[in-house]
Amino acid sequence: MPAARRCGARVLWTLLWVAVVRSYNVDVDRPVIFRGPNGSFFGYSVLQHYHDSTRWVLVGAPKAESKYSTSVQSPGAVFKCRVHTNPDRRCTELDMGRGNSRGMLCGKTCKEDRDDEWMGVSLARQPKAGGSVLACAHRWKNVYYETEYILPHGFCNIIPPDLQSKGRKLLPCYEEYKKKYGEEHGSCQAGIAGFFTEELVIMGAPGSYYWTGTVKVLNLTDNTYYKLNDDAVIARRYTYLGYAVTAGHFSQPTTTDIVGGAPQDGGIGKVYIFRTDRQSGSLIKIFQASGKKMGSYFGSSLCAVDLNSDGLSDLLVGAPMFSEIRDEGQVTVYINRGNGVLEEQLTLDGDSAYNAHFGESMAALGDIDDDGFPDVAIGAPKEDNYIGAVYIYHGDANGIIPQYSMKLSGQTINPKLRMFGQSISGGVDMDSNGYPDMTVGAFLSDNVVLLRSRPVITMDVSIFLPISINITAPQCHDGLQPVNCFNVTACFRFNGKHVPGEIGLNYNLTADVAKKEKSQQPRVYFVTSGEAAGQTTEKLQLSFMQEKCKHYLAYVKVSSFMSFLALALLHSLKKLTL
Repeated sequence: MPAARRCGARVLWTLLWVAVVRSYNVDVDRPVIFRGPNGSFFGYSVLQHYHDSTRWVLVGAPKAESKYSTSVQSPGAVFKCRVHTNPDRRCTELDMGRGNSRGMLCGKTCKEDRDDEWMGVSLARQPKAGGSVLACAHRWKNVYYETEYILPHGFCNIIPPDLQSKGRKLLPCYEEYKKKYGEEHGSCQAGIAGFFTEELVIMGAPGSYYWTGTVKVLNLTDNTYYKLNDDAVIARRYTYLGYAVTAGHFSQPTTTDIVGGAPQDGGIGKVYIFRTDRQSGSLIKIFQASGKKMGSYFGSSLCAVDLNSDGLSDLLVGAPMFSEIRDEGQVTVYINRGNGVLEEQLTLDGDSAYNAHFGESMAALGDIDDDGFPDVAIGAPKEDNYIGAVYIYHGDANGIIPQYSMKLSGQTINPKLRMFGQSISGGVDMDSNGYPDMTVGAFLSDNVVLLRSRPVITMDVSIFLPISINITAPQCHDGLQPVNCFNVTACFRFNGKHVPGEIGLNYNLTADVAKKEKSQQPRVYFVTSGEAAGQTTEKLQLSFMQEKCKHYLAYVKVSSFMSFLALALLHSLKKLTL
C-alpha cells in the first residue's frame, strides 16, 4: 500500500471531456413572413407546394373576400405566396374558376350558397412530383330545398399542380332528392379536414348521420367512393368522426389505410384506422384507440409518420384540450408493431403550459436533422396568451425521443403573431439547400411564417494527450522556474450534406474542470499572451473534410496529485449565412 500511494503521488493521470454545444438547425433568426388581408384568418391552413422548380406557400384564408367572386359574401380564399423572386413577400389569390354568380345549380336537386363557405379551411397535397392540391370549404350549402332545409354539404376542389383554374369540383355528400338536414349526409360538412395520397382523396365529414360523422374516400383511379358501413361505428351519434383525417401504411408497407378522428366519441374521443376493401368498396375497421379524459378532444388532430423508419406508419393523436389545470393539451404516440397493431409508446405535452392547446396541429417534417429518422412538429397555438408556439420532436429507432429538441416561440419570431401553430406544413425543401423546411400559420394575426432548415454539420474532434506523466522530473520552465508540463493536441474536421465549403469554429479548452466547477484554483494552466490561465479560447476556420490541429503546452502547478485531472473542450459553430 505505501508503494501504491507513492506511485499515485508521482504520476499525473489525465482524462478528457469533449462537450458539444447542441445546435438547432431550424433558423428562427431569418423567418420569411407573409401577410394576408386583415381579419381574413389568413394562415388558418397552410401547405408547402412545388411545381417544377417553383416553390409556393399556399395559405387558406376562410373568412376572406374573393376578388373572383365579388357577389358572394366572405366565401374565403386560397392564396399563393411564391418563395423565390418575391422580395415584397406578396401573396395573390388563386382563381379556382368558380365564377361570380350566386345560386348556381349543381345537380338535379342542388343549388349552391357560397356565402361564408370557409374556402381554405383545409389544404392537402398529393405526395408526388406534379402533385395536385385539395382545398375545401366545409360550410358550403345546398339551398335547393331552402323552404324546408338548408343543407351544409361541404365542397372541395382539386387544383392542378400548376395552380391554374381548371380544377375538379367535389360534392362528396350530395345525393339527389335527399333533403333531410341531419339524416345520412345532409349536414355532413365535408372537407373540414382533408388528406391526399397518390390515389385517394380523403375528406372528413363530421356532420353525417346526425353528427356521428364519417370519412369520405374517393378513389381517383376508378372514380368511386369507399363507404363506411360499420354499424358499431356509425350508430353512435354526435361523435364527430372525420373531424380529423390522415392516411398511412399501417397494415403493411405497400397498402394505404385511412385514419379518422372522432373527438366527441364517448366524451373522451376516439381514433379509428380503416383498410380499404376494393372488392366491396368498403372501409373496414382494423384498429381503434380511446382518449383518457373527458373533454380532451382526443382525435381532433392526427399525424401519420414512420418515426422509426421501419416502413410502417406510426400515429400521433392530439388531445389539445387535455387538462390537468386548463387545456394544456397532450399528444399520444402509437408505434406500429405490424399488421395494423399499434402500441402506445408514450404521451407528449410540450411544456404543459396553461391553456396552450398543445396538439392542436401536427405535421410530419421529413428528416430535418439528417439522422435517418423523420421528425414532427406539434403546435400549441394558445400558449403564451394566444401568441403560440411550435415544438419539434425527433424520431429514432425506438419511435420518438420524449424530450422536444426545439421550441419555436411566436414571441421570439415576431411578438405580433397570434395563434402561431394553428396550422403547420412541412417536408418540402423550399430553399433548395437539401433540407426540408416548415411553414406555420398564425391566423389570428393573418400571418404565415416560413422557417428554413440549415445544413447539419457533423464535427469530428480528436484530442491527443498522454495517459500519464511522471511529475517527479520537471520537463519545462515557466520563466526561470522548472515546472512539469505535457502536450495537448486538439484536431477538428467537419462534414455533412450540402454544407458550406468553409466554416468558423469557436472553442474553449479548459484544464482541471473539477476544480473550476468548485471555484477552486486549477492545478494545470496554459500560458496565453504571457498570461497564465486555466482556460484558452480559440477561433478556427475549417475547410470541408480537412483536418486542422492546434498544439498546446499545459503546465502543472503542484507536485502531488491524489485524483485524476480532467480537461474539457467545448465548441460551437459561428452562425451560417443562408
